[in-house]
Amino acid sequence: MKEVATYRRLFPHIEKGVIYFNHAAVSPMHRRSLQALEAYHRERAEGDIEFWPGVLTVKDRLKQSIARLIHARPEQIALVGNTSIGLNILANGLDWRPGDRILLNNFEFPANVYPFLNLRRRGVEIDFVPHHEGRIPLEALSRRITSRTRLLSISFVEFLNGFRNDLQAVGELCRRRGIIFCVDGIQGVGALELDVEQLGIDFLANGGQKWLMWPQGLAFISVAPRIFEQLYPVFAGWLSVEDAWDFLDYRLNFLPDAARFEPGTLNVPGMIGALASMEWFLQIGIPRIEQRILHLTDTLIQGLQQQGYRLFTVTESRFRSGIVTFFHQRAESLWEFLKTQKIHVSLRQGMIRVSPHFYNTMDEIQAFLEALTYFDQNM
Repeated sequence: MKEVATYRRLFPHIEKGVIYFNHAAVSPMHRRSLQALEAYHRERAEGDIEFWPGVLTVKDRLKQSIARLIHARPEQIALVGNTSIGLNILANGLDWRPGDRILLNNFEFPANVYPFLNLRRRGVEIDFVPHHEGRIPLEALSRRITSRTRLLSISFVEFLNGFRNDLQAVGELCRRRGIIFCVDGIQGVGALELDVEQLGIDFLANGGQKWLMWPQGLAFISVAPRIFEQLYPVFAGWLSVEDAWDFLDYRLNFLPDAARFEPGTLNVPGMIGALASMEWFLQIGIPRIEQRILHLTDTLIQGLQQQGYRLFTVTESRFRSGIVTFFHQRAESLWEFLKTQKIHVSLRQGMIRVSPHFYNTMDEIQAFLEALTYFDQNM
């Protein structure tokens, strides 16, 4: 990616010598979003204070961009506060019966578990498939499906080791068995290509603060037409209905598209910053971003293996993502040392998790590997 040097000028942290390899936690904000936010706040302070028509335009453009990104239609997209809210919209919006079952696995981030566990109070049973050395075997998922299984929820990419689930195969399994297919996309969307229609994803929930480089506090859901009528809006607010500006019309006529899941005023600064990021990502192209990230992580994996580290990340190409996790017997001390070197990674479950993005460089990968060598030899 020959434009990397140009892209790097958009990240202020680089000027301070920071090597940021923690995009699976939260991404830094780039200057395109910063400038858009500064212009918005100046407008709110000095110009058109209400700015409502501009907000609607931004929201429409953002939904169109999201739809392009995941190969959906804008009317399938709703903006929400975070991934957990999105998954709660699904969990609480379906008509459950005592004895219905949901299939999860024991390798998920809690955001993709707790909304469904909370349904136990309504008599819903939760089944967990155990991971196998950081993998979620398709055969294990298939074996745990019963005649009462109504929903399967799984991550696009698993947060702990970057295992990229075979969503094509999982989606086909769900279609064959008549099961709602839900995906938590937060650790993949923005780094990897995703086509919700091709994969048969019924419901996608995705926060934007990680790989998409959005401001925190904004996410989206995508609701497939197949389940739209099954999903009742768990939140009802003044903006989730038709004729919202007829304030004394109290008929609860929900909007005919996914906007019905947006009950009130949204995170406007978040939308402003997100749109700037989305338009930039689409301009670069997600296929090119994915190629660049996988090239960086290929190099990182090879370097770690050459230095004798044991990986928790599955290295087969079809299961790869932007996350590389490895074991270290002094992981916490190493993590603290790396911070003193201005190298940012995550400490997760006693392991080191590294997650570079497309603007990172081979020189930064090499600096990270050299820092590991120095730590092991001198600390």
